[in-house]
Amino acid sequence: MRAFITVVVVLLILIIGGGLTSMLIGNNGEVLPILTTTSVPDASPTVVLPWKAEQVFLLVGFILFNLIGIAATLALIFFLVDRGLRRNRASAAAAVTTTPARAEE
Repeated sequence: MRAFITVVVVLLILIIGGGLTSMLIGNNGEVLPILTTTSVPDASPTVVLPWKAEQVFLLVGFILFNLIGIAATLALIFFLVDRGLRRNRASAAAAVTTTPARAEE
């Protein structure tokens, strides 16, 4: 029942988001009140100039490059730690089986 309610809530959020998107497209983006404070394109947060697009592209590329590097480093660390744990576990099990039993005197 809990999973069903979660699915219904997620579907409602998606439907509401789709409705808001269609309202933005239907009214040429005039649903949200945006005040134009300047007519200079360099200072406007809503006008995308080529240099602004380039900066966003470089920022996204830099972030993705670093995230991939972090993921690769963590994967290598986890792999090496797991390999060490497996080797130690195997050598401990081999040591137990090869240790001769003491004879009772």
